[in-house]
Amino acid sequence: MAESMKYSQSIPADRSFRFLSLRLLITLLLSGSGLIFLKPSEFSYSLLAIYGVLGIVYFVYNVSARNYSEEFLRSIVIAQLVFELLIEGLLVNHVGGSFSPFILFFIISIVVAALYFRLPGSLLVATSAGLLYCLPVFFDLSFIYKGLIEPPRLAGMGISSDEAFYTVFLHLCLFYFFAFISGYLAQNLFVTTRELSRLRFETGEILEQMRSGLLTVDAEKRIVYFNRAAGEILGLDPGAMRGGHILNVFGKGYGEFRRRLGMALDLKRVEDRSEIIIDHPEVGSIPLGLSLSIIKDDEEKLRGIIAVFKDLTEAKKLEERIRASDRLAAVGQLAAGIAHEIRNPLASISGSVEVLKDELNPDGDNLRLMQLILKESSRLNTILTDFLNFARVNRRFADRCDLGVVIPEVMELATGDSEISDSIEIMHNLHRPNILVAGNEDQIKQILWNLILNSAQAMGKKGGVIWISTHDHCSDEGVQMIKLVVGDDGPGIPAGIRDKIFDPFFSTRQDGTGLGLPIVVRLVDCLDGKIDLESSPEAGTRFSVYLPGEHAKEKEVETLQEVASS
Repeated sequence: MAESMKYSQSIPADRSFRFLSLRLLITLLLSGSGLIFLKPSEFSYSLLAIYGVLGIVYFVYNVSARNYSEEFLRSIVIAQLVFELLIEGLLVNHVGGSFSPFILFFIISIVVAALYFRLPGSLLVATSAGLLYCLPVFFDLSFIYKGLIEPPRLAGMGISSDEAFYTVFLHLCLFYFFAFISGYLAQNLFVTTRELSRLRFETGEILEQMRSGLLTVDAEKRIVYFNRAAGEILGLDPGAMRGGHILNVFGKGYGEFRRRLGMALDLKRVEDRSEIIIDHPEVGSIPLGLSLSIIKDDEEKLRGIIAVFKDLTEAKKLEERIRASDRLAAVGQLAAGIAHEIRNPLASISGSVEVLKDELNPDGDNLRLMQLILKESSRLNTILTDFLNFARVNRRFADRCDLGVVIPEVMELATGDSEISDSIEIMHNLHRPNILVAGNEDQIKQILWNLILNSAQAMGKKGGVIWISTHDHCSDEGVQMIKLVVGDDGPGIPAGIRDKIFDPFFSTRQDGTGLGLPIVVRLVDCLDGKIDLESSPEAGTRFSVYLPGEHAKEKEVETLQEVASS
């Protein structure tokens, strides 16, 4: 019973003002008919008063309340149906009996029950209506309520029992016919509406979880849908965008975006893919990859367009990294070739000058020139060594390294190195004891050393603090990584050269080779990691190196071994 009388929330009409008005009209008709045709008595007036109050309460509550209590609404509906059936039974048997025109009210109650409680409810109300309708016709129930048509009165009206039975039978069939039809339709409507709601929820959830921005614009250039990612990418409020005209909601910084949408609607022709620039209100100019599609109806008329777009900032950075990696690879090949060709003659020149210096014991300008040759030879040898280190960087899949061990070792070496000023303090903060990353220990040490040395050289003799920290990190692809941060409180890197510091041979120091940071980038790239830079005069410089965890690299090794074996 409880299951059959479950209140249906899937019928949208039960809360619409039009349906509620119709329901109130039926209530008023029944109440008015009762006042006119029922014999005045305390019982009838009380019944009509309760029924009218329930109808008005239900109407007012649905129209005014915002937080609906479904249990309360269901109770009112059930009470209304009970009183409704009682009043209809009194009206039918008080006016005309089996030939009463008020039988129509029974059918209306059955349909209403179907809308609220579907097939079980409509059948239950049809059965109740049949009992209230037929029992007074065949049984004398005038002792319950004066004025009912007793069976003797039907005979006196010239109606035989067979005619009365046949009429009652037809009306009962009519009740159940409407109960089955309305209940079946209501059940199908409930299932269809529930399925549609589920599909809308799933579709809406999918669209909201998209990382790409998506919006739809109708033929009148009004925005119909605007997902969360679109708001984040464009820096606009999705709620304020929906329903707005594209000429009004997209301001000055979105001129090209607005023009592409308008042109697609006006010309009914779109570009599959294009790249535009917008001015984000917070981060400034950002590149967008934009794809437009036309929506048409069955008659091939334009209904609107769909715009899918994505922030290409990270893609541009990745593209630049790939180009830089290609340049570094080319330089590495060049370095490997020329280093061997220059190093041997350089060693001969340096050795010969040392011998001449010892044998000739020169003084004055000759001694100064020989010392200059030896100094520059040593410097050139350092450059060639960096060349070779740069060229020898390669992938080592099976190794793993514990940052908890490597970082203290590199710090100890750095504090005793003559190139690092005594006024520089090196600190570290490890988020856990064992921090395993995929990579060779020498490679990780070289990355750390070069970053520490770069910070120390930037701060100079003035000194400061260099700190090293580690953090767990999950990449956009779901790969577990370790974030290694090397930062300082130095003067920062000028904005004009930040894009050049990873280029080979670029250095702001006269005696620098310009290969320290490019070697770091090459090593990080070979470890399938990435490196980010943040720098400002106020906060100093911070390098963030993202290295794959040991398990990520183990999976890569297994995959490579499977490919090799196949």
